Amino acid sequence: MKKLNIISGIKQYRSEVDTNFHMPGHKGKNGILDEIGNNLNFYDITETLGTDNLHYPTGFLKDAMEYIGESYGSKKSYMVVNGTSCGIISAIMACTNPGDKILVQRDCHKSVYNACILGDLKLFYLYPEFNKKHGLNFSISLEKLEQMLIDNPDIKMVVLTYPTFYGICFDVKKAAEIVHKYGKILMIDEAHGSHLHFCKDLLPPSAESSGADIVTQSTHKTLPCMTQGSIMHILSDRVDLNNVETMLRMLQTTSPSYILMASIENAVHWMNENGEERLKRNIEVFKRRTLELRNMGINVLEDDFLIGEGCYDFDATRAVISMSELGITGTELQEILRYEYKIQMEFADLMYTVGYITATDEPEDINRLFDAVKEIYLDRSQSNEKREIVQIEAFPQLQHERKMRKAFYSENILVDMDDSIGKTAAEFIIPYPPGIPLVCPGEIIVPETIEYVKVMLENGINVNGVDKNNQLRVVK
Repeated sequence: MKKLNIISGIKQYRSEVDTNFHMPGHKGKNGILDEIGNNLNFYDITETLGTDNLHYPTGFLKDAMEYIGESYGSKKSYMVVNGTSCGIISAIMACTNPGDKILVQRDCHKSVYNACILGDLKLFYLYPEFNKKHGLNFSISLEKLEQMLIDNPDIKMVVLTYPTFYGICFDVKKAAEIVHKYGKILMIDEAHGSHLHFCKDLLPPSAESSGADIVTQSTHKTLPCMTQGSIMHILSDRVDLNNVETMLRMLQTTSPSYILMASIENAVHWMNENGEERLKRNIEVFKRRTLELRNMGINVLEDDFLIGEGCYDFDATRAVISMSELGITGTELQEILRYEYKIQMEFADLMYTVGYITATDEPEDINRLFDAVKEIYLDRSQSNEKREIVQIEAFPQLQHERKMRKAFYSENILVDMDDSIGKTAAEFIIPYPPGIPLVCPGEIIVPETIEYVKVMLENGINVNGVDKNNQLRVVK
């Protein structure tokens, strides 16, 4: 085996891709990380005399977090260096005790479920409104949210995702009003929305300005920050700061990267200086090219169209493209863009290819993507080949056979997928990305889920929880 495998692999990847629409938000562009990127060794220090301590900050780390908090208008903000997953788990466990009940949006990230396993919590699900025509989860029903809180008055907190991986948004301000009406804590996983604050005129409102009590953000996804850099905002007195800090100290590394922390602060500063102007410029280009392609018959999601179809709002920095009407799956479109045009997207499912447009992109980057999509569509639409159109189905509402934590720690065995039907899952089954579980530990596996997993595997989608022999783990 050759030495320096990671370095060689990264160099190989960079040689194969000219333009990328995946995280991290700095897009690998020179100058965005300022002087940090030019001299990593210089900034790679540790907690010692003259520096600071992330877990008990008194110096420049404290100043940095105060600056971030002032920028976002929070009561207090924390840099999270173990990724937003750590922030989510810390926030949920800080607001609950073992045995508590929480209400979560069913299409949330796996870290929410991990928090429930670690914290021994009981889950209640709020299923999103599924639009079969477009194969997308649309906005959550606020009426169902309120009814769940009426029917289950002992729910401790509510955890919702805003925006989704596809840029779909609900009325977060109204949701906050409902949650607070019943005296609950609202946490928003805004992993994909740390940029919303910086372009208030053209983007959906940020969760931190709309009444949420806790907001967790993946700064590295849509801001020019290095991978794994995240922020947690505390926005109300409903949240005990001491509990939050206790959980962060327990779950975060005791050797935080100063390079990563500097990158988080630098990203917020860069956005304060440049974000609004550059986002407005890029959104204008994106919307103009989107309408051009939509007029040709290409399905590129756009806010006015989605709102007309019943969606509440849409993040206009998310490129969500489908050619399913031509029988081209999202994964196939992603591969065409990658290998024929050297354009890499963030991820793909059976219908859509999804990419991030951030403030660091240039108009020529966006035009290059849309020119490629246009060319692919014109070329493929002339083909007489008949291809089956793949449809995405809604989450089946699965039955809990046992508590998630109990199932997770139960003795388990590997079985073939077909033999798992009717049995209790011992592990998550998760298409990755985006990391939303189809099945959670403790749920009964149904035929519809297995058939859907098979279709995804046949179309090149990675499904965590299914091994190379198409086996998965069930409770023994």
